[in-house]
Amino acid sequence: MIGGISNSSYSNYSSYGKIAGGNKIPTAADGAAELAIKEKMETQQRTAKAYIRNGSENISRMNIRDGVLDGVNDYLQDIRENAVYAQNGTLSAGEKGDIANASSQLMKGIGQQLSSQQMSALGLDKVDLSDVNSIDAAIKSVNDARGQVGAVTNGLEHNVSYNSIARENLLSAESSIADTDIAQEITELRKNQTLDAYRTQMQKKQMEDENQKNNMNLML
Repeated sequence: MIGGISNSSYSNYSSYGKIAGGNKIPTAADGAAELAIKEKMETQQRTAKAYIRNGSENISRMNIRDGVLDGVNDYLQDIRENAVYAQNGTLSAGEKGDIANASSQLMKGIGQQLSSQQMSALGLDKVDLSDVNSIDAAIKSVNDARGQVGAVTNGLEHNVSYNSIARENLLSAESSIADTDIAQEITELRKNQTLDAYRTQMQKKQMEDENQKNNMNLML
């Protein structure tokens, strides 16, 4: 007996809980070792989930940065095209002035995309808008920066993939430990119910035999 409940009745109660909740170790009494392993796996898979979230957010930031640098590259390509066109000997001084003004506006557009520190780090604050070689150096600097962003993004994506697989494996392992085998629990429940019914029948018969024995004693 456990707290006034027979062992089989307690087992029935436990089986009902497992079947209803789908969790075969809802309490330490149902498997202390398994519960400890389950809790450890729960911590690990939640940690992996946090890594996945952090990695995904960082990937988003890297993608935004790559998009900005791609836009900067487009600006620089337009500036380079203007610089090459300005070398045309048939252009008037006024036309060359218009081209230089257009390139200046494009550079201001780049300044709206990047901070002054980023401009300086990429060497864009020293670009000679009329010198193709200077512009080419700026384009290379931007493309190198994009390459670095791509490398970081690839690393982040690898980590997210690794943690995603690890979390799936942990969830699967945790499920195998904690999730109830419904068919097995129903079989166990029916077995215990049969034992309970048999015990009840035997107790009833014993009481009837005792009553019959007492009645016979009274008649003597």
